[in-house]
Amino acid sequence: NTVITSACQKSCSLFLGLLRSVSRAVDLIMAHFGSRNALYFPLAQIRMGNSSWSPTISGLVLEHLCPAIQNILEDGLRDHKLDLIVGQRRNHSWTVVEARPPRSSIAW
Repeated sequence: NTVITSACQKSCSLFLGLLRSVSRAVDLIMAHFGSRNALYFPLAQIRMGNSSWSPTISGLVLEHLCPAIQNILEDGLRDHKLDLIVGQRRNHSWTVVEARPPRSSIAW
């Protein structure tokens, strides 16, 4: 019973850590868009979201948000996937993205 409790605590702790890393990345991005100029000038917001005008946003997304999302996608992902043609092949977080339904079938 204590082994199960300990395993659950570790799993919950890991999951909370994954969520915290996404939350920190979102907080950094929100702070980027929450600057004084962005609040009063819509064009400033557009420029702040464009990496050509504001390289900071690409750094925030690529260095903080993308790795956090990748860690969530890879958590619990099996190492290998059974393929009928080639047998076993390595599983990557990108296969989760590729498995999404076609854009036309998504109802917004």
